[in-house]
Amino acid sequence: MQRWARGCFNQSGPLPNILWKIKGQRFQRRMVHLNRDKVALCFPGQLQRVPEIRDVKGGGDFNLPHPFFKKAWETIGFSYQSFSFKEGERDNCVNLKLQVASYLLSMASFDRYSRSGGSLDIITEHSMGIYAALVAGGVFSFDDGLEILSGIGVILEEMGRENPGGMAVIIGLGRKELEKICQEVDNSLYIANLNASRHFVISGKAASIDKGMTSALKEGALSAQRLTFNTPLHSPLMEPIKIKIREYLTNFTINSPDTPIISHWGGKPLINRSEIREFLVEEVCKPVDWEGCVRSLLAQGVTCFIEVGPSDTLTKLIRWIDKDIKTVSLSQIPYEGGI
Repeated sequence: MQRWARGCFNQSGPLPNILWKIKGQRFQRRMVHLNRDKVALCFPGQLQRVPEIRDVKGGGDFNLPHPFFKKAWETIGFSYQSFSFKEGERDNCVNLKLQVASYLLSMASFDRYSRSGGSLDIITEHSMGIYAALVAGGVFSFDDGLEILSGIGVILEEMGRENPGGMAVIIGLGRKELEKICQEVDNSLYIANLNASRHFVISGKAASIDKGMTSALKEGALSAQRLTFNTPLHSPLMEPIKIKIREYLTNFTINSPDTPIISHWGGKPLINRSEIREFLVEEVCKPVDWEGCVRSLLAQGVTCFIEVGPSDTLTKLIRWIDKDIKTVSLSQIPYEGGI
């Protein structure tokens, strides 16, 4: 069993095969076809809304169709079914709950892909998808990934309460146009995500986000939509919490990856333990260069991108970057057995 999966299952072993049966075996056939390519598995960032609970018949998280949901309750007291923490203070943290839910769904999707015979040559990630990506790459266990994600999520929530910030998606402007807007607003607005040539995310103080969205629309942006985040993630404004994150990470063992991991820093590889530890500290303060990451992977010979998670967000962004790229989201492939 791979390193990431150790301790993920109860004494009765893995889930019965019937839970992994795919309608008409389409999923397995799709995996066989995709295995002919050089494959990059892509782990998306945080969901922006409460996920739909499917095929849940009651009985609590112990009755959900994947043991990872039970582990979430046992490890950090999070119930995916009720979308709540048993600890009241954490239960008020919407973004923390969305982060945990995203992690669980990505890990369940990755597990199903692996069990169905899917191959991978490279792992990559976008923003908060780094934690599931590192687990998939054998850097730490599922349980440790869950605790690291939730612990850093708490640090982010605390910052959001003390110094409120935000993020917003801007579509339809070029990078130079948006950089000019950020400079004109004030010194607390930054480009946080470079997703595609005309698809960006800005990050900054709450008031600056509002001004930036208004200016972007005046300059001809097709849309400007606020995200759920209450912190200025991926910007220099996050510098004050780096000490807390670095100290928190000392509680965990970090291994070198057993599969190549390419980061959202424009395709920078994460090779050794010290490099990964430092990346987890620094990445909250630096922008996501997703377009650079995709183009770097294409230059390395990747011929197929597979999004591992509950949505097709990265799949759409990849097609935006290059409409001829072969890409697929596992969330769009029908299967039986629930989540």
